[in-house]
Amino acid sequence: MLRLSCIWILLICKTASLCAQDKAYARKIVNDLCSEQFAGRGYVKNGSQKAADYIKKEFEQIGVKPFDKGFFQSYGFPAVAFTGTVEVMVEGKELMPGEDYIVSSGFPKVNGIFDLVFVDSSTIDNPLEWEVFKKKAFYKTFLVVDGIKGKKFNQQANADALLANELNARGLIYANQEKLIWGAASNWDRFPILYFSKNALKRYVKQITINVEPELTQHQAKNVLGYVRGSLYPDSFIVYTAHYDHLGMMGPWALFPGANDNASGVAMMLNLAKHYAANKPAYSVAFIAFSGEEIGLFGSYYYTQNPIFPLSKIALLINLDLMGTGDKGMTCVNATAFSLDFEELQLLNITGNYLLSVNPRSNAQNSDHYFFAENGVRAFYFYLMGDYKYYHDVFDTADMLTFSKYNEAFALIKDFSDAYQQRYR
Repeated sequence: MLRLSCIWILLICKTASLCAQDKAYARKIVNDLCSEQFAGRGYVKNGSQKAADYIKKEFEQIGVKPFDKGFFQSYGFPAVAFTGTVEVMVEGKELMPGEDYIVSSGFPKVNGIFDLVFVDSSTIDNPLEWEVFKKKAFYKTFLVVDGIKGKKFNQQANADALLANELNARGLIYANQEKLIWGAASNWDRFPILYFSKNALKRYVKQITINVEPELTQHQAKNVLGYVRGSLYPDSFIVYTAHYDHLGMMGPWALFPGANDNASGVAMMLNLAKHYAANKPAYSVAFIAFSGEEIGLFGSYYYTQNPIFPLSKIALLINLDLMGTGDKGMTCVNATAFSLDFEELQLLNITGNYLLSVNPRSNAQNSDHYFFAENGVRAFYFYLMGDYKYYHDVFDTADMLTFSKYNEAFALIKDFSDAYQQRYR
């Protein structure tokens, strides 16, 4: 009965809850973080550091207070940064990075003109032809191997050797990709790989010019954190997290803005910070903007090993990522580990008529909740679902986000947190 009573109390305040968020503020945050000023919030032009400073200023303006050591938690990690030239030319024409092609995230320095050799099943599955083929010298050649990965061959060992570059080619090329999805790397790839969009590389092309000049840096990163002190239980914390880093830039022109992933999650976190700063919570509420998520959850891992306050003081943690849509509902990662909490979340959603559905998912090492859960924290990861096809590409821009169910998602997340606090008072 207590749980139902808490829910009905929250529903009486539904109208106020829906008005508590500020979608215009969220759009401003996303627009700012996705602008050229922040260079994709990655490893070039101090983009990540600028974003950390920006979030700190927002915390200060909202009224979020720093912990004793300040708003920043500093640490470092290695990162491949594409600070120099990124050029690919075919038939004398320079192609557009991010749209026509991407390089692998750990792509080493390459500069020169290279032959192209297209490889298919006629070579892989013909033992006599393969024996001749594999004896050739490919150190000045990029092998084009699209259509091979994931396909079954009669001579599967030949295909596996090709994809592992056991023939010691200068590099590999995957052409005719449906989507160009980039990433981040903390070390060099063993050999360079290029990915081309559909029809960007014709089969008749014999040579390619590549000039790519990345560097391996020791990136100085910052987690940004603050809190609103609780009125009744100041030593117990509800924690909201969102990673602010993204992929940065691939050379001087290809900008990866990261609007949905994850400027939208930062916007939701800051909206919640505004709410709790204006409406004092019973528990203390902490807000952590993590760096290093895209390269391997580095920021959240570092925090769990060096917490500002004991992890045992965290009553509930909600990690926010991909908050720019919602027309197809929301997924709750770690739902299966905390089934009663998930049932309450679903009940709140149904009675509040917020989102189409809230779907359960078991724990996964796919965002910053993970290492908290591994250390015994009641940690969830919420992400919204919708008809949004841009991810880790140059098209995930602020103007593409719909924020279709942003208000409703805000209300549901806040109500879930408030119901938890009501239940455990």
